[in-house]
Amino acid sequence: MTAHATRIPEALTHNFDPAPGPLRNICALPDAEAERIIDEIRASGRRSIKANYLRRRRAVEDWLIAKRRRKLGRTRLERPLYFFLGDFADGLDPSRPESLIMPLAAFSPDCLTFTYPDSMASLPLARRDEHAAERRPYHGQVFTLSEIKAVVAEVGMPGDCRKTDPARRYDRFIEVQVWDDRPVEPLLDRR
Repeated sequence: MTAHATRIPEALTHNFDPAPGPLRNICALPDAEAERIIDEIRASGRRSIKANYLRRRRAVEDWLIAKRRRKLGRTRLERPLYFFLGDFADGLDPSRPESLIMPLAAFSPDCLTFTYPDSMASLPLARRDEHAAERRPYHGQVFTLSEIKAVVAEVGMPGDCRKTDPARRYDRFIEVQVWDDRPVEPLLDRR
């Protein structure tokens, strides 16, 4: 993918750690269990996680849920399943070396929302003063499928632009929040 791509990819990727398996959401767990898992990830040395991660993750997910309710209404899942827009089955994240790749068309548009870039970066970029220089109109927004298509048509897909444009250094990928697990069930049954 290049910064010049103005069409969205036709695939979604969910990268995961094979030990617990795919499509886990840390926010669905009680605090003590979630912190235990986060501590295990830290101890593995495969990923650096800040001390306040769970608090920040829960605040961002609450924002996503509120925006989803306004844009999509009621959905099958209250908490999302997280994917990337495009094929990211590259194994580059040592904490999540396995991947599920699915066609975007497998999901109804009324069960998808998007953030540009991922939600944990998008919201702070829109709200925190120290990110004013990097802030773009799409930061801090939750988009429907038709809306993200319009954004990508205007500004392009994230990609190599972050390497050459310091103001876009956080624009690594578009995150997809999936609010219905039925399209992924057949894949999970085969695992």
